[in-house]
Amino acid sequence: MTSKIDVIVSSDLDYENLIAEVAIDDIFVGLVTNEPSKGVCFEAPAGQVLGEPIAFDIYIKALIKAKNELLQLK
Repeated sequence: MTSKIDVIVSSDLDYENLIAEVAIDDIFVGLVTNEPSKGVCFEAPAGQVLGEPIAFDIYIKALIKAKNELLQLK
C-alpha cells in the first residue's frame, strides 16, 4: 500500500526557526523542528495528533523527508 506523505515547511510564532508539518494520508502526525538550543526534533503537539496506527517504515520515511526539506530551506 502506498501512503501519501505531505510536508509543509512554514514559520510559526512559537518557534525561532522554520518548522515542518508532517501528514500521512491527510492525517497530521506532528512537527519537525530545528531550534538552535535543541537541534532537529520531532514534536507531537498534545490534542492535535490522532491516534491512528501508521506503518513504522512509512512513519520513518515521512520524518526523514520532513527533516531533509526543513534543512534544505534553513
